[in-house]
Amino acid sequence: MSGPAENADIDRLWIWGSAAHRPRLLHTMFRVLDVERSLRFYVEGLGMRLLDRYDFEQYRFSILFLSFNDYADGPGLELTFNWDQAEPYTHGSGYGHIAVGVGDVAAAVARLEEHGGAITREPYRLVVGGPMMAFGKDPDGYAIELIQTMRPDGVS
Repeated sequence: MSGPAENADIDRLWIWGSAAHRPRLLHTMFRVLDVERSLRFYVEGLGMRLLDRYDFEQYRFSILFLSFNDYADGPGLELTFNWDQAEPYTHGSGYGHIAVGVGDVAAAVARLEEHGGAITREPYRLVVGGPMMAFGKDPDGYAIELIQTMRPDGVS
């Protein structure tokens, strides 16, 4: 029979839920070359929280889970760091971007540039009256789309 400590350890394996009946998006995974650089970008620049970090010494890699909330309140981001990887990863031709809603696109662009991001398309509107949008890249070159979620008249 298992005790309370053993149950707590097992519960940590079920962070995505243990009674869900419907599918939902859990996370997107990126491989990164520099964990600290990526954390500065996603935590300090984009405002995400580091939920957990798992280092697997025997396999020589780490995984870090980030989110704006927690595991149960929406999709997150998994950063995978292979300790012995020296060459940059390729992004392939099928990857598009992750989209992040922000209150003020111009402020988010400035913040991301301060934290290692590169803006590839300055803020613009796709259609008149629509939200401001911008595109950038994280320190590893993954595309990020910013979409304004606060209307200029203050109505969200």
